[in-house]
Amino acid sequence: MSMIDRIREYRQSHGTAYTLKRLGQKAAQQLLGTYDRRWKRERASAEELKAQRENQPAAGLISVVIPVYNTDPKMLCDLLDSLERQSYLNFEAVLYNGASTRAETTAVLTARGEKEPRFRVYSGEENKGISGNTNEALKLARGEYIALCDHDDLLAPDALWRVAECIAEKHPDVIYSDEDRITQNGRRHMDPHYKPDYCPDNLVSDNYICHMTVIRKSLLEETGGLRSGFDGSQDHDLFLRLAEKTDKIEHLPYILYSWREVLSSASHRNLYTCLVNGCRAAVEHEAALGRKADAVPVNKEIRLWYEIPDGASVEAIVHGDSEEECQECLGELQFRTDWPKLTGSIIVAGDTERIPLINEAARTSTADYLLILDAGVTEMNRYFIREMLMYAQREDVAGVTGVLTDRKKHITHGGFALGMEHTVQCVNEGLYVTAGGWHDMMNKVHNVSAVSLCCLMIRRENWLDLDEGYRGGLAAVDLGLRQKEGGKWFVFTPHAKAVREACGMLLSGEERDAEDIARFEEHWGKDVYDPCYSRRFGRKKANYHY
Repeated sequence: MSMIDRIREYRQSHGTAYTLKRLGQKAAQQLLGTYDRRWKRERASAEELKAQRENQPAAGLISVVIPVYNTDPKMLCDLLDSLERQSYLNFEAVLYNGASTRAETTAVLTARGEKEPRFRVYSGEENKGISGNTNEALKLARGEYIALCDHDDLLAPDALWRVAECIAEKHPDVIYSDEDRITQNGRRHMDPHYKPDYCPDNLVSDNYICHMTVIRKSLLEETGGLRSGFDGSQDHDLFLRLAEKTDKIEHLPYILYSWREVLSSASHRNLYTCLVNGCRAAVEHEAALGRKADAVPVNKEIRLWYEIPDGASVEAIVHGDSEEECQECLGELQFRTDWPKLTGSIIVAGDTERIPLINEAARTSTADYLLILDAGVTEMNRYFIREMLMYAQREDVAGVTGVLTDRKKHITHGGFALGMEHTVQCVNEGLYVTAGGWHDMMNKVHNVSAVSLCCLMIRRENWLDLDEGYRGGLAAVDLGLRQKEGGKWFVFTPHAKAVREACGMLLSGEERDAEDIARFEEHWGKDVYDPCYSRRFGRKKANYHY
């Protein structure tokens, strides 16, 4: 696909205005080095690297496994140079040459293997593909932990030291870091990917973990390594299978890996095939967890479609300032959506009186699921209820929300980000709904730490009474944090859509109830950690676009 075709495709799914904005950001990064300067400021200094070399964590041998096939010699040398510069010294690089036909590639491997004893080079008689070559390297690795690395990428000099520090302190099964891209000529760093901590629904929708990933060897062997039938999405398939066996997954919030932007790579040439393989991996993953689902690729996202048992009942608890407004909302919900077993109740109260009444309605309901809905929500799409119900039925899910926009299609709610300058903020508030934002997250199902009482679906048996000491939207955030303590997740789905102008229960803008803030901070502190949102963006605005 040509660059023009890629831009045209991006514009069709994200809109003209956002496409122009992203093109401007790309140009600034490539030509002006806007992110490259930040990367230089934030990378480990010479003093830090010296201190790391003098203070080696007790993490044992780490094996970096690298499948090689006809790699560009300059790129391969760059990778090996980055390994030689590592501040953690107890590592080996296992390079498996899958019968490369390029003499220059083999020559580089031979020369570097003779020069550096930590580089162990093996040559196979055939090219077994990326999965097969990686598995051959895994068989030869001697370390307790395995670092996966592509043959043309770069590791930051403190990458393995950061990993070793984490191993020594926390003994996890899986570790992953933030990453960025480097231009093909190696001159600029760009497109940083600041990631959240482990979020299961993010991982199903898209392989956000990617690089750098380090895995306990015994678990990797138990899982069966990479599967050749999933080439193109082999890492995604592996991470999903690992997540079925462990929750000891640690995120290192540092840019430790640079993925080289090679436009001829398989991920660019065979994107649709990669997505299809990713869908197969997602369906198998859900089945392994006891959940029946289909999956299809939609706009570069893995789109799940869960099976829902017949007869699930939903009660819409509609709250607003007037009975007429509540009845109109309930009537529209029943008319526009397609769920047959839908009942409703209404709550007429001001913002400061709603919470006790919502609690009472939730406690007395006999429905299987509750849909807490602000009366100002209108124009729900047909599958508004079904889209949220698919996720609300899961045992590990505390609640679900859709995407709310104003009438100009700008987002007013897509979940809350915590620990912001104003305690809590709506993620991507004001972004045009089709734009997608950071790594297209607003077009993908993903986890959030809390959602608004303007739109919340929850299994009735999972309901926890809202703290009636609150008067506004922070009651929902408090609920989210309490549910998270119980090991449950909140899910955002962009496929349940409705219109709602900003209101107090959305926590829009800078307006907050001072007593609510004091109560929240007394219980949870002023700087709440949000595992579902990368704090690398900064505290002033909760958005996902760089």
